[in-house]
Amino acid sequence: MKLKFVATIVTVLVIVIGLAMISPLYIIPREIAAQMAKQRVMLTFSVLESAGAVEWCKDLSSTLNTYNMPATVFIVGKIAEQYPQTVLSFGGNVDIGSQTYNNTNLTTISDYTLKLEEVKKGKAAVDSAGHLDSKVFRAPYGATDQDIYSLLSRSDILADFSYENQYNVYENGQFIRFDASAFEGRDYSPDFFISRDKTSEPLIINFDNTYSTSGIDSFLSRLETGDFRFVNASGLVGVTLTVRSLSMGLGEVVQVEVGPEPEEDDDLPSQSMGYVAFMEER
Repeated sequence: MKLKFVATIVTVLVIVIGLAMISPLYIIPREIAAQMAKQRVMLTFSVLESAGAVEWCKDLSSTLNTYNMPATVFIVGKIAEQYPQTVLSFGGNVDIGSQTYNNTNLTTISDYTLKLEEVKKGKAAVDSAGHLDSKVFRAPYGATDQDIYSLLSRSDILADFSYENQYNVYENGQFIRFDASAFEGRDYSPDFFISRDKTSEPLIINFDNTYSTSGIDSFLSRLETGDFRFVNASGLVGVTLTVRSLSMGLGEVVQVEVGPEPEEDDDLPSQSMGYVAFMEER
């Protein structure tokens, strides 16, 4: 009887010790849980104008460092090519994306091969300027058509932030849509976002370099008082979208290979390659 009692005690102790050992794997620390409960916000900045672009990027980088805010910067390829410091100004907390080479409305280009070259050349210019591999994209003017998924897939781009109510991520051979709410920062005050009801979908707040960095500084100083969790594109998607420190010389020319133009009877080049968009929503 005494032996049975001892065995029971030992069994209980083993169970208790086992639970104590594995429970940290299932219990989320309070600080992390609090962060996860916050409204996610992604700040994006587009470098569209070449005049003063280098100084603007340096000032923006300094501002982001002051507030310790991650962000995502999209740079037009020809500006990155002419002014590499627009890319090199930003540290590891900032994702760098491309926005075509000439900031051209892709839907105005009827020739698929030329359209693909515009996207690939834009990414190549940004990558060469910053010694990196950028996998995030935004279409100029938010203008896309049925070719966009094929264009991005063939350009080794994994995330697309061209839209007002969504972003798209390449997963398992197709682009998947995720809901989001995008706003032009110049059209809203920080208090609009602070007082807005929290949603599960992220907020994307966009600026470009026609907006003064002093104005952005004032905006961010107020915005940081809100209950937000700031993320860059990589943090939002959960995949590294900017790979830095590639062994590439600053002046090295990146060769851009453009695939054959799709057949005229292909309604959707992306579908012919097995890429399907908007297969599920989260």
